[in-house]
Amino acid sequence: MPSTTDFARSIATTIVNYLREEEVASLRRYMVLAAIEQRGNVRMNMAGRGVEWEVSYRLHKPSGNNGETPRSFSRVNQWKNASLEYRGYQATDVLYRKELLENRGTSALINVAGKMSSRLLTSIEQYLAQEVWIDGSAAGNELRYHGLESFMGNNGTVSKVDGSQRSANADDPFAFPSDTYAGLSTQLGNYGGSQLEGIWPYGKADSEYDFYSPILVNYTSNWFGSTTWASNCIKALREGLHTAKRNDTKEDAIDLIVMDRKLYTDFLNAYEDKQRFVVSKENGLKSLGFTTVEFDGVEIGTEYGVPANTAYGLAIGNVELLNMEGQMFNSEGPFYDEISNSYRYVVSTLGNLKFKSPRSFIKWKNYA
Repeated sequence: MPSTTDFARSIATTIVNYLREEEVASLRRYMVLAAIEQRGNVRMNMAGRGVEWEVSYRLHKPSGNNGETPRSFSRVNQWKNASLEYRGYQATDVLYRKELLENRGTSALINVAGKMSSRLLTSIEQYLAQEVWIDGSAAGNELRYHGLESFMGNNGTVSKVDGSQRSANADDPFAFPSDTYAGLSTQLGNYGGSQLEGIWPYGKADSEYDFYSPILVNYTSNWFGSTTWASNCIKALREGLHTAKRNDTKEDAIDLIVMDRKLYTDFLNAYEDKQRFVVSKENGLKSLGFTTVEFDGVEIGTEYGVPANTAYGLAIGNVELLNMEGQMFNSEGPFYDEISNSYRYVVSTLGNLKFKSPRSFIKWKNYA
């Protein structure tokens, strides 16, 4: 915009030199979808009315034998069925014929029609990356993906005294899982089993007791020594990571922690005070241009859209991005509508996020 203090003769006799360039200032980069793609966990051409998979939730229970002990036989069902429907997103725009005629030749600062589909594609990509965190079961989200919050609900905390569920208490380091994902409950003991020794998530439990339960860390619990994230973050992160090692396969191991920017800044300050930073591994997200640090062998970073005051631990090997098309996004148009004298454009996607089991994920939050 020309200066309002320009001399009148300059305004009347000299035009503004408009640069025919488009500066995109709205783009952000997202590490979670990049990590899923890097791992090869994007599945195309999905068919059917949705997806179903079997979740192994219990083990056979051996009994003692002296070589002559009589045997008893009974059938054991070891599986529960999980299912999700397909959901998706679409971005649209319309270009009226008059606008199309106006936007051509030397009068066109931006080629609106020629790049309409690419701008719609960029918009939906940016939006989709933030859907990783949402609760697809919440009211109003019926057409959105099932993100991480779809199974991160809780009901109070796990009593540090006896392991029972109780109202949120600042003494307790873990929240009590209580949610439903893909038709299955995340509540401890909902499908039987019991805590055999110690207090969950420590000690020993039957496999069916917590096979679908995420680790929910109450990072402001005084159990960690203080009541703030800035003071507790190192202990709280370590507690969650090493408690999650009940999942003993490489696929189930937590390999990425993503937190909101305030938590990330506090973590960096706390970690810097304690020891030298370890830059993340070259074959991880750093190889894709992201800035992360390594903590106890796990990459930690931040990205736009993470819920405030929250951090998540992800086992990327347990996450899939499903799509019904042969490509991630389907571009349609322009379609001419003679009634409105306009051209219509659509970019859409249809699929869902699929998490193998909530058991392989962690959430850090101020639960009490």
